[in-house]
Amino acid sequence: MVGLFQMVTHVVPFGKGFEMVAIAQNLAQHGTYGNPYGVLDTGPTAANPPLYPFLLAIAFRLLHSFDLAAFAATAANIIANAITAILLPHVSMLFYRDKRPGFVAAILWIFACPLVPDWDVEFTVLTILIFCLFTSATMAKSRSSLTAITAGLLASALFLFNPSTLLIFGPWILWLAFERRKAFTQALAYCSIAFAVLLIAVSMWGFRNKQQLGAFVIRTNLGSTLYASNNDCAKPSLKESEMNHCHDDHHPNTSIEEARLVISLGEVRYDRLRTADAKAWMRTHPSAFLRLTLARIRDFWFPVPWDSRFESAVIWLATLLSVPGLVIMARRRDRTLPFVIATLLIYPFMYYMIISDVRYRLPVLWISLLAAGTFVVSIWDRARRQPQLRDAA
Repeated sequence: MVGLFQMVTHVVPFGKGFEMVAIAQNLAQHGTYGNPYGVLDTGPTAANPPLYPFLLAIAFRLLHSFDLAAFAATAANIIANAITAILLPHVSMLFYRDKRPGFVAAILWIFACPLVPDWDVEFTVLTILIFCLFTSATMAKSRSSLTAITAGLLASALFLFNPSTLLIFGPWILWLAFERRKAFTQALAYCSIAFAVLLIAVSMWGFRNKQQLGAFVIRTNLGSTLYASNNDCAKPSLKESEMNHCHDDHHPNTSIEEARLVISLGEVRYDRLRTADAKAWMRTHPSAFLRLTLARIRDFWFPVPWDSRFESAVIWLATLLSVPGLVIMARRRDRTLPFVIATLLIYPFMYYMIISDVRYRLPVLWISLLAAGTFVVSIWDRARRQPQLRDAA
């Protein structure tokens, strides 16, 4: 119901100007993975990971209508969010041996997650939860190589949805292997097979880019993102930058000059050039870079409430509640605490240096929601114990 309400009352981001949608349209119409930018056709690309545009391209090909494909993508996002909410109590059981924090997390997730069918994020989060549940159930309990292959395929899907998820499922696998250390040989074999499958998938994508772009690369948008995020007119958030057109003037999706430079240099050389330019600006403008970074740290945990005011408010609430939740986890010495702390420290780091947007928070939001649920449940348990203590006295 919440997703349908968002669909009716919000402007759902999909269409012209969105890179993954543009790639999907090009793939459906011309059979080539390219032309991600809105102002000029720049040819083959690795600026975005391939899996979600591939899924969108299937929708375009099957439905033969942009509007129907947009509706299908939005509906699929709503379904993915709903399944994520259903899985959170099961993940909570895995984390805490208690489903109640997961029920709280599920309610918060439904209200916190905006619809973003132009990006992979809802499907990425759903796949992360499936990966965590599946690997926990199979790493030390099944001797079949098929389960390890399946884990590798799930990891491959995550990587091809968003390579940054390596900073989530990597720590999870390390933590899980440590937990299953009594069955070390079996856990090692499982992880080796899963890693081999992941390596094959990543290599196939890298060799495609070697053939199409001239270099074995995984992604080529680091330079454009850093350059558009760190310059003399840069603002901390995407919404603020849209108001002064700074991001638009520095990114090839909206700047003809930048798109022409992509065409003349090639995507790989352009990416390296703009990465060097951004690093040079950071070195020569340390105070401005520090101010932007601090503002983006704030925005990552407390997103700017622009278009999604209600959703941002729920994320603010969840973040605030997660802090005492993490303290409770530390006091109880919860077994998943090392994974939680490592992920919340490592994953956001890259997003502190680029322009902020609420979608960057979503892949690790579920961890904060579970911690928030832990705090809410502890308050509930304490409130229930008070009458019993008074009666006993």
